[in-house]
Amino acid sequence: MKKLIITAACTVAALSSFAQGTIGFKNSVTTEFYTAIQDGAGNVTGSSVVAASSTAIDVGLFYSTSAFNTVAAGTLGGVVQMGTAAGQIAGSAAFTPAGVNAGDADFYQVFAWDASYGNTLAGLEACIAAKGLFGASSAGAANTIYGTIGNSIQLTANTPPGAGPPVFNTSGNSFGKTLIMVGTVPEPATIAIGGLGAAALLLFRRRK
Repeated sequence: MKKLIITAACTVAALSSFAQGTIGFKNSVTTEFYTAIQDGAGNVTGSSVVAASSTAIDVGLFYSTSAFNTVAAGTLGGVVQMGTAAGQIAGSAAFTPAGVNAGDADFYQVFAWDASYGNTLAGLEACIAAKGLFGASSAGAANTIYGTIGNSIQLTANTPPGAGPPVFNTSGNSFGKTLIMVGTVPEPATIAIGGLGAAALLLFRRRK
């Protein structure tokens, strides 16, 4: 009996050490998603907050054990659309990305694409192949260059049910306000994402 109790205790401890981790995949009024039009010269014209409950785009949280700035280098941990508040995604402070365990220190990136292709990795890849609407949030110095994906951010997943470290914030190691661009794409040499046509959805963090 004692051996069974010890074995059970060890099993519980082992399972708890691999508990799915939480990440704060949720934004607020200070880190909203906006849409805007880009003219032929690359200038932003007229922006507006994304409508509440919009189903036009999918927003995916990707992660990797090392820094990355391409879709192929990351793993899709989950997909959301817009929530009931304008400009805010339908994520949560205790979002549990598939495959992420509590205590994992991974790098994260946020990609968005035309929802009509499907809310899966295959849908995202199909969207890119079709030169559909696609983009990415970015962090760090690279977000001063229009059209680049930029740097991913490193976060350590929390233990459920606790809130995870935030993906979106107004400062620090996070993504700020995100502008969804629709319009003419700059020359390929200036674009890190590559493979896009004349109509593209480009997201980048706007500095406050």
